[in-house]
Amino acid sequence: MLELALFPISEVTFGSPTRLVGETLQVDVAELRALIEADDRFARVQVDLAVPGTRTRIIHVQDVVEPRIKVSGGQDYFPGLAAPLYVAGSGRTNALSGLAVVVAAGGIHDSMEQIIDMAGWGADFAKFGRTINLVVTPTPAEGVDHVGFVKAILEAKLKAAIYLAKASLGHLPTEVVTHDWPRPQPGSTLPKIAYIYYLQCRGFGREELFYGVPFAVPFPTLIGPTEGIDGAIVHNGHTFPTRSATYNHQNNGVTNQLLARQGKDLWLAGTILANHNSVFAHKERTALLAARMARDLLGADGVIIGKEGGGQAEVDVMICCDRCEELGLSSVILTQEEGGTGGSFPLVHASARANAIVSSGTMCELISLDLPMERVIGGDRLSDGQDPLGRLDLAFTVLCGSLDWQGGIHVGTAVY
Repeated sequence: MLELALFPISEVTFGSPTRLVGETLQVDVAELRALIEADDRFARVQVDLAVPGTRTRIIHVQDVVEPRIKVSGGQDYFPGLAAPLYVAGSGRTNALSGLAVVVAAGGIHDSMEQIIDMAGWGADFAKFGRTINLVVTPTPAEGVDHVGFVKAILEAKLKAAIYLAKASLGHLPTEVVTHDWPRPQPGSTLPKIAYIYYLQCRGFGREELFYGVPFAVPFPTLIGPTEGIDGAIVHNGHTFPTRSATYNHQNNGVTNQLLARQGKDLWLAGTILANHNSVFAHKERTALLAARMARDLLGADGVIIGKEGGGQAEVDVMICCDRCEELGLSSVILTQEEGGTGGSFPLVHASARANAIVSSGTMCELISLDLPMERVIGGDRLSDGQDPLGRLDLAFTVLCGSLDWQGGIHVGTAVY
């Protein structure tokens, strides 16, 4: 059982020491900077605050992390990375809800632009425009190469998240969400659902980490449903197709909704992690083994198939749908759309058996952000040279938090 103790943050101030008073978090910026700048791969680190409703734009966003720390069931947080290895998903975890650590860093090789707007249309349709964002902008030390800089960023964002969350220790939470996972009761007629969750792992900077290592595994892996939302999965991608966020793994919409309904109108039988393989034959093997695992090991009646990224990732979920349906498992696919600006076919690959598809947003639709900004954090120019203070015309996916492969988006579609 996992207890998620929530400490809502409605205000952040800078001052010493770092402490939590009600819903106000006071942050000792000098201490936080010293903690991060102790890494000699950084020349300096800038720390800024971006508050909802202000005309502030954050550019060069690399990741977003919710501050969390273990109270019991583990040490610190992010096992295998920022903490000793332990099995995540049990005990108590404190979370500073409404607050996010955002890492903004330009100049990274092959990095694709993502921005966060704190006001206007962009803030309305992307969830990170609604969080209070503590933005960490590091500058690499002279002689540090691309790989070294990105590795340093990975460590820095996790350090910052844990550092902030430590302020909650010794305080009473506003709410405790209990994620229990009782096994299906014998004789129960409620449907048993398995969650097949594909992760991207296409090399350094295009990967998700599982307990600190890239999830480049040849076979599906069965995990407890609460592991993924308790720090076992960390984002390490700065280019497509992995423009996700660690925050999304911590707040996986599919997992949270299924756990909330456990024993009421369904049973969450288990979670299966799968890798997006590049070779078609390997995709077939992964899909078949995941389907068999869902049916034979978990006893599932149906599956929800989710994934990260687009392009050939759609091939994975469609093949998996085929294999599941062949084994008698009803399948629902959660995927984004890639219809392009002209409204072409929204998926790269499709299956005749895929008759239940939920959209998690569109990647390619062009949008215009025409509200002038008064402040920019993270750099002076966008990656394509545009002025970040003025009107921006860009693809929807560039707006960080507008897409969520795990289902926690704020945009929907109605057909009349």
